[in-house]
Amino acid sequence: MHFSHSELEHEIQMFLSEYLKDKSEETCGTYQRALREFQRYYTVAHSWFRFRTQDIEQYKLYLSQYKKLSQVSVSTYLTSIRRLLDYLVAKGKLATNPAKKVKGNRRPTAHTAGTLSEAEAEKLLNVLATEKPQDHRDLITIRLMLECAASEHELVKANVMDFQKSAGGYRLFVQGKGKKSKSEIVEMPAALGQEIERYLLRRENVTQSSPLLASHSRRVSNQRMTTRAMRYRIKHWLEVAGVLRDNITANSLRHTAAKLWLERDKLSLEEIQRKMRHGMISTTQIYAKNQG
Repeated sequence: MHFSHSELEHEIQMFLSEYLKDKSEETCGTYQRALREFQRYYTVAHSWFRFRTQDIEQYKLYLSQYKKLSQVSVSTYLTSIRRLLDYLVAKGKLATNPAKKVKGNRRPTAHTAGTLSEAEAEKLLNVLATEKPQDHRDLITIRLMLECAASEHELVKANVMDFQKSAGGYRLFVQGKGKKSKSEIVEMPAALGQEIERYLLRRENVTQSSPLLASHSRRVSNQRMTTRAMRYRIKHWLEVAGVLRDNITANSLRHTAAKLWLERDKLSLEEIQRKMRHGMISTTQIYAKNQG
């Protein structure tokens, strides 16, 4: 089977509008990026590409060897192709889906981001300040990651209305990865909930729809923080604390939370799975293997 450039572009757009209509913003972005890459590849390969298994294998090599994507990214891009070709088979445009015979790469059995030791985590917390609003926000951000395993993605999307006090303490409703709504809950210690209340009181013009963690720069004051800005600020504090290494990133703080729950607090894998909001216990088991 062969498609012209315009035919393939049309089919991809139809697929995206139909398949992604109920998907999260993050999932939509992932599929759009992956299929744009496939379109670029097809522009060069269209003279010989005929949607055969060997053609998909060749595309997989292109992603890993030429584009140098990680194993996880290659698998994600192949999944997008697999779903697209399923759609084309259902429409009668293809007889079979050749991508089904091309295996993705195995899930990693260890996290690439490192973790902090308990002493390093304490050192980081001890250098944090609250005098300036942006420092106060950073303290809350880092504590939500270290104590509650909140992720960058969850925190940049959080609004004031998502932070609630209940009979059992404080909690934050978050939009998990791949989710379309804020249906998951981050439980937090009372002291951290009270710290968030103090931070919100010092801000001006705060409404329920305001971002929970706001920018405090003059140019975009009270606007939502970006992931990039959040990473920059966390890196700053990791440097100040003297615990920054090549494999330590903002995401390391979430992994550190799981490590401390496992090693220090002796929580079960099932309890850690719940607290980290993992869909599968196999994801949580990676932490246990890392401690091997």
